[in-house]
Amino acid sequence: MFAVIYRGYLQPGKEEDYLDAWKVVAQYFVEKRGAIGSTLHRAEGGLWVAYSRWPDKKTRDTSWPKDGTAVSEELPPKVRKAILVLKDCLDPKRALPEICLDVVDEV
Repeated sequence: MFAVIYRGYLQPGKEEDYLDAWKVVAQYFVEKRGAIGSTLHRAEGGLWVAYSRWPDKKTRDTSWPKDGTAVSEELPPKVRKAILVLKDCLDPKRALPEICLDVVDEV
């Protein structure tokens, strides 16, 4: 399995818009592009973390629009609009904390 992690802080009053848009984008990639699933978390201090799960990196890479932009014309208009809403909901003034991961165990 391959996972992609997204995180950010939301601007005040944007939670409902973010939740609605996230669902549109997540469902599209599960139903149409081969994602296994996606999970959204609200962490302490107002941080939001989402991750999408894919069978492998190749499936994820080939599922993303070839021009590499999130609002590519390859995506349906509803999905492009939802991605723009997600971006608009994030607070660009809040710096993200550094994440350090140490492998503890692997099977």
